[in-house]
Amino acid sequence: MVRSILLGVVLVTLAGPIGIKAEETSEKDFTGVYSCEGTNPDGRSYVGVVEILKVEGTYLVRWTMPNDTQVMGVGIFSHDVLAVSYFGGSPALVVYSTTTDGRLDGKWTMGGAEGLTFTETLTKMPEGGQRQPAKRPTAGRSRQSI
Repeated sequence: MVRSILLGVVLVTLAGPIGIKAEETSEKDFTGVYSCEGTNPDGRSYVGVVEILKVEGTYLVRWTMPNDTQVMGVGIFSHDVLAVSYFGGSPALVVYSTTTDGRLDGKWTMGGAEGLTFTETLTKMPEGGQRQPAKRPTAGRSRQSI
């Protein structure tokens, strides 16, 4: 009887990680080049190009603005949200949710924003679409300046 109970506990324990692994493999892959539109803290809008690259379980994100300013970030996907931290003059965070048409709708904030959040939308560009050449990352700047 004790053996049957222990065998049941072991089987339930083993089934747990298998269920979790199945969820992890269904993770979305955001790899690609996106057009970016957002709103700065001063209310002005900005545009740019965002490149997202998946590296194992994380994402590398690079924003390139029309004046060639670049900001690098690192993110993870969890609970249907892509969260990316970056340094744009001060520590910052953007959280993207997916829309039914494939866009990524983001809310972002940064140190010194005093509890305010701002918006950013990423729209995936078609394969082989317009893309800025890769450049070395430059010193981080706030999105206000980019």
